[in-house]
Amino acid sequence: MNFEIKLKNIQHIKSLELKFDLSENKIMCLSGKNSVGKTTLFRSVRNLYLNNTFIETAAPYIFQDDSYIEYRVEDYVIKFSYNKRLGSIDTKQDISDELKGLFLVELSIPHGERFDQFQRLSNLDEELRSKIALGEYSDAADLINFLNEIYCDDRFDGLKYVEIKGKDCCFILKDDVSRYYIREDYFSSGEYFLINLYRNIKRGKKVIFIDEIDISLDASAQVNLIRSLRVYCKRYGVNIFFTTHSLALMKTLESDELFYIESCQDGSGFSIENRSYNFIKSVMYGFNGFDKYILTEDERLAHYLEYLISDFGSVFYKYKIIYIGGASQVVDLARRNIDSRFLAKGSDVIIVLDGDQVDKKYHTDFDGISFLPFSNIEAQVLEWYESQDVRLPKVDSIDGEKPTKRAKNLYWKLTKNDNGQQLISPEKIYKYLDDSFLDGVGELKRKIREFLFT
Repeated sequence: MNFEIKLKNIQHIKSLELKFDLSENKIMCLSGKNSVGKTTLFRSVRNLYLNNTFIETAAPYIFQDDSYIEYRVEDYVIKFSYNKRLGSIDTKQDISDELKGLFLVELSIPHGERFDQFQRLSNLDEELRSKIALGEYSDAADLINFLNEIYCDDRFDGLKYVEIKGKDCCFILKDDVSRYYIREDYFSSGEYFLINLYRNIKRGKKVIFIDEIDISLDASAQVNLIRSLRVYCKRYGVNIFFTTHSLALMKTLESDELFYIESCQDGSGFSIENRSYNFIKSVMYGFNGFDKYILTEDERLAHYLEYLISDFGSVFYKYKIIYIGGASQVVDLARRNIDSRFLAKGSDVIIVLDGDQVDKKYHTDFDGISFLPFSNIEAQVLEWYESQDVRLPKVDSIDGEKPTKRAKNLYWKLTKNDNGQQLISPEKIYKYLDDSFLDGVGELKRKIREFLFT
């Protein structure tokens, strides 16, 4: 099931589109600088099932005559256009409860549901006391497991819940005799948020949007939460799309889970693109304190470059090798640095890419790029292995159908450390590469040496 939303001329957003497949049941993170439209995007999704969202949560006068939001769920299209009488956007289309029920949006403070339940719980306290006194409560085993996975302790082992007026209320029973309890709204703000998040996951929604998911969670809890949410998304068939500025959280995400929102360079609007952690960290926060930067594609190539530089002895300049993830993203980051200098001036940044990128068009107008004299490290090892090169030990099997997958799997099996045992070290493979491509590697080392020593 595909979902797509388009925003036009809302507040400072000229244009913004988001689309993804709801059948994937995964987590997705959206990061970006302040005031690029993250919260406006989430308000727009919420507006699909609560069409007074902008009136209640946004500043007035953010719309103009040609403002609109268009939603597409599979082939069904809904459009909200500007209504002068309301001073907001509106639609005459009938939106089914079934469609509305697919979505849930948790806005940031103070408009999120997680922040407005305190009064409700306070009003239920008398009935809660009565039910506890009569023993009319149940264990919350699944919720306890969820919280224990995130906090890695047993502080919630006494968690119970009761149902009052169709909604459950959680509490920790501290004393079975005197019935002393702590109601959920007296928990820490982070604990209270996680309880509500768990409820929302189990409510049968297809996608949950959470603005600023890391509020009130320490770095360890953030990391554990991401690990748990991957499991719960698959278990309950839900997608969780959230925003964050937390580097600790972003660093735990897989390559297909992290997205970046920013303004288009031509001023036409805003774009959302799949980006790597190092790309986002570089653009948003920079890598401060270094004189020189070498940008490259992945961790393997970064490690190989460190191996080559180790032959140089002491390097006068303090340098940093940053692997970005995707060759075109590496060049994109270098282009941005020329304009913004969030790393260093352009002459203090170079790029090293795999040899299979030499003839690609995306870098033809960009200087300062060097290439490996072979396609890439893992592909070259696979080529040697399949040609029965005696320098490489044998593995039991090579997994994967595509050559790239087979190459990565072979390299991992050759170099993995099993209780101190390793078939071959990465450094030994690097030495084979040096010997096999003597002139090409020598030229690459010359360029890097010149860069680092001048």
